[in-house]
Amino acid sequence: MQYTEQQLEDFKAEFARRRKRQLLVSLPVVAAFLIFAVASQKGTVPFFGLPPAVVGAIAFAVILGTLVFSLSNWRCPACNKYLGKGIGPSFCPRCGVPLR
Repeated sequence: MQYTEQQLEDFKAEFARRRKRQLLVSLPVVAAFLIFAVASQKGTVPFFGLPPAVVGAIAFAVILGTLVFSLSNWRCPACNKYLGKGIGPSFCPRCGVPLR
């Protein structure tokens, strides 16, 4: 499909917003992974007065929520297909629209 120059610029701007959100959401996920790893070890002291099992469940929920967010956010602004695992594609692997 042929797009106008304005549409292509809009796609690039929307991709930049989506990429920024994707990078920002990765910070709590890294923290949740670390907390989950520490809480899952036996003999761990409670975090914030919560037992390790509860902290692990919260960390797991954060990770699962982030996964759901990523599946809905990390899509091509033109064709709405999933962009894959990479964080910096130059173009959509499905429709070929330039993203940068």
